Amino acid sequence: MTQTLAQILARRDWENLGVIAVNRLSMHAPLQFWHKNEKPVYGQKSNNESVLNGEWQMSYFDQPEHVPETWLQTDLVTGDKITVPANWQLQGDYDVPIYTNVTYPIPVKPPDVPEQNPTGAYSKVFNLPEDWLSAGYVHVTFDGVGSAFYLWLNGEFIGYSEDSRLPAEFDLTSAVQLGENRLCVLVLRWSKGTYLEDQDMWRLSGIFRDVTLRHLPEQHLLDYYVTTTLDADFDQAIVSVQTKSTADVFIQAALYWQNTLVATQINSPGTEAIDERGANPNALQLDLIVDKPYLWSDELPHLYELVLTVSDKNKVVTHIEHVQVGIRKVAIVNGLLTLNGKPLLIRGVNKHEFHPEKGYAIDETTMRRDIALLKQNHFNAVRLSHYPNQQRWYELANEYGILLVDEANIETHGMIPMNLLTDDVNYLPQMLARLTRMVLRDRNFPAIILWSLGNESGYGHNHDALYQWLKQTDTTRPVQYEGGGADTIVTDIIAPMYARVSEDQCFPVNTKWSLKRWISKPGEQRPLILCEYAHDMGNSLGGFDRYWQAFRQFERLQGGFIWDWVDQGLAKDGDYAYGGDFGDSPNDRQFSLDGLLFPDRTAKPALQEVAYQQQYLQFRWLNGQLSVRSEYLFKTTDATLTYTIVVDGKPMKEESLTLKLPPETKKDIVVCLPKIGQQDVFLNIKVTQNVSTIDLPAGHLLAEEQFVLQRKTQFVSLPVTDRPMVVETSHAVMITSRHNKWYFDTDTGWLTQWLKDGEQQFITPLQDHFTRAPIDNDIGVSEVANPDPNAWEARWHDAGWFNLSAQLDDFAIAKVGAFIEVQTIHHFLAGHEQVLSSRKTYRFNADGMYLTVDVSRNINSLPPARVGLQVQVGIFDGLSYVGRGPLENYPDRHSGARMGYWTQTLDELTTPYIFPSENGLRTAVSSLHWGSHHILAPQTPLQIGASRYSEKALIQAKHRTALVADAGVWLNLDGQHMGVGGDDSWSPSVASEYLLTAPFYHYELMWTVN
Repeated sequence: MTQTLAQILARRDWENLGVIAVNRLSMHAPLQFWHKNEKPVYGQKSNNESVLNGEWQMSYFDQPEHVPETWLQTDLVTGDKITVPANWQLQGDYDVPIYTNVTYPIPVKPPDVPEQNPTGAYSKVFNLPEDWLSAGYVHVTFDGVGSAFYLWLNGEFIGYSEDSRLPAEFDLTSAVQLGENRLCVLVLRWSKGTYLEDQDMWRLSGIFRDVTLRHLPEQHLLDYYVTTTLDADFDQAIVSVQTKSTADVFIQAALYWQNTLVATQINSPGTEAIDERGANPNALQLDLIVDKPYLWSDELPHLYELVLTVSDKNKVVTHIEHVQVGIRKVAIVNGLLTLNGKPLLIRGVNKHEFHPEKGYAIDETTMRRDIALLKQNHFNAVRLSHYPNQQRWYELANEYGILLVDEANIETHGMIPMNLLTDDVNYLPQMLARLTRMVLRDRNFPAIILWSLGNESGYGHNHDALYQWLKQTDTTRPVQYEGGGADTIVTDIIAPMYARVSEDQCFPVNTKWSLKRWISKPGEQRPLILCEYAHDMGNSLGGFDRYWQAFRQFERLQGGFIWDWVDQGLAKDGDYAYGGDFGDSPNDRQFSLDGLLFPDRTAKPALQEVAYQQQYLQFRWLNGQLSVRSEYLFKTTDATLTYTIVVDGKPMKEESLTLKLPPETKKDIVVCLPKIGQQDVFLNIKVTQNVSTIDLPAGHLLAEEQFVLQRKTQFVSLPVTDRPMVVETSHAVMITSRHNKWYFDTDTGWLTQWLKDGEQQFITPLQDHFTRAPIDNDIGVSEVANPDPNAWEARWHDAGWFNLSAQLDDFAIAKVGAFIEVQTIHHFLAGHEQVLSSRKTYRFNADGMYLTVDVSRNINSLPPARVGLQVQVGIFDGLSYVGRGPLENYPDRHSGARMGYWTQTLDELTTPYIFPSENGLRTAVSSLHWGSHHILAPQTPLQIGASRYSEKALIQAKHRTALVADAGVWLNLDGQHMGVGGDDSWSPSVASEYLLTAPFYHYELMWTVN
């Protein structure tokens, strides 16, 4: 008896733990059913496939029970056109996107969800070719639907599915008809599966991956499983192919290398290789021997092609499958994760499937753009955080050489305790389905080197079952899982999150161990790979070089996965939205903006640091000899090395030579230096690729390095000129020369104005400056409801640092030889506490001033964010400086920057973080000039910044588009600047050596206007 829509919904499958799916077919490897005469192309569809992407009809309801019965027969007048694949929250005036990190977006009452459950009633009309109806089967596959859906065809109920990140396949054969067919899909935003999908991401829903119809011949493959086994010397491989199929077929496996047949075998199911009695009519194993195989790796992603040909009992070919095969061996040997016998160093990143306009719907163009950027910046691995990706991503990873961690779509971060569900046997079938279906789909992809049981779900007995199933099902890959302390019995790899290099972190519940403590644990021999580290939220990634020093020093520290790849900012009103911008509640604000890339895939400055630290070529300079060492494990470097000797910003000598460097070897190069006087001398090295490869074009920059061979000593003093005159009034002092006038306010002690030939140079007084617009790491919030009281922003705010009051203690003016000297002493109070004092000595000649600043700090007070000066000057287009560049860099994030003579515009000097904050600093600046202004740092270099936006504006604005440029340019001249940190973004992470905790600071500068 046919059930009505109401009767089906009354079952409430979405809240029933006994229901995983209804009528959903078993998971299997990807199948495309190519015809014999078709030429297959990976990423394209066969003639036996029809994609239903494009325009669909959708009606939106606030709960499924409000969908009328008539919807199954005809589209509703309330419906709209909608694009598939996409998320409905991004296509119309429906419910809103919700961004939350840990907190569930619904009341936590598992397995129940709210009655108000946003629902999309989708429909699509399609026609089938007549030959699809005459024989065989018709299936439909939904590659990704969130979070649960019901399916009907021509009014007939087909099935139900959960797990938003894996394909759901259904047999439509009994319901399809000649002519028009109407597919109805009822998508629910919330289901019991929501409790297993509490990932740090935008919570969106809808049909967001491909929908594909497939025609299956009567005799066909049901599944296949390819494994590769190598001998001890890696000289011979066995490619084993296990298949399941319908009965009465012959299956031929043919392995090709670049269109040349390597090995082939044909047999019929039921052979003893799979079943000693020959009693399994559907199973078959074929073994192909490959001598001297080309091995697959991330560096050399050699792929064979396996062609599986299915024939009926009359030897008529029914269909063909084409499979990428990478022959490689992943194993843990002597405590090290190895690939083809070589210990790996994971240069990894976590990556969500995210597009700023399309949400979860990722097109191939975006995938290829991501892979190009990964390769260009020396990444070799991606953790698929925190769910299986769409099939095409794995194929591209196979092709281009990206090591993958495939992760089950399981996260229960917001449960209290976190393992409440993962330790509940009632949830075991739900969890097991998510893991097993992922493995059965993905196990043939050679790019996958690790399986993951999920993310941040604590440790429960259900994990034991998942781990044991994996170890029995796939012996070719280790298992990684962080939950429960990073070293439970269900992980083959110690996989901590955000462990610091040397410092343990003491938390109320437990202590988070440092990396060095982990690898020193007695009896522990597993490799350590950080599943997440280096949280790049906003202006971050300070101290990143410390991790890479440790990775290269300690063999069992085998790298990690940065968090994360791209800012999750959704396009809105000409910019990118974060949590709360859609009125979504709960939300975790800008915690979604923690990628190395902006949402449009343009790079943040921190990526420069990452690329430098991860580059495969390492350099050393000693006594006129340059040593180049390769960290490639398999690839010979075929490149051009160019070294340039730069003297005072100008190339003096340049030489290029061919660099043929086998893997894991080094080469020494003698560099003859010319005779040079007291000048800046930099040795710049660039290595560029000679020939194009699949992943990188010819001419691509493989590595760069710089050695500062000499800095010129700047014995700078203010030239003797005609001594300026002094004019004193009751509240001011004017120092005047032929072309310049300087004004001091004797009540405040500030240098308030500088006139050059009557033209104002200052818009605001030149003042001491000790704060910065808090960066995300200063704010220290991963959950809005749980801010860190020890965060720097909170401590500075509570102590009154953003409202420091300056008290003038002394103002003195004197004639000193040919100069006028002004000395001021200011005390700075936070509330009633004196926290800082600044003594400034200005020495003026006719053309400029020499300024000496001595700052003393109350050692019982907080350290400041900076010790420097700030002034707003007239607008200019850009400036030139000698210092580190070309991109923004900070005291604890500058190893990837180069010393140089740089000229940059104001836009280039500013980093447009979506959530405004301190940005744009340049370190080690010995001189700068713009227009007729020249500033020298004669003793120790300065840190400088120039921006159209005031610190106050940066603090008050919640989006960069809300910033209004001032009339002039805010110039920061810092003697010292605090680091940015970035081990994580929710606890103070700036290393002690980059905190301004010294009792005294001194800096000098000379400023002239020509």
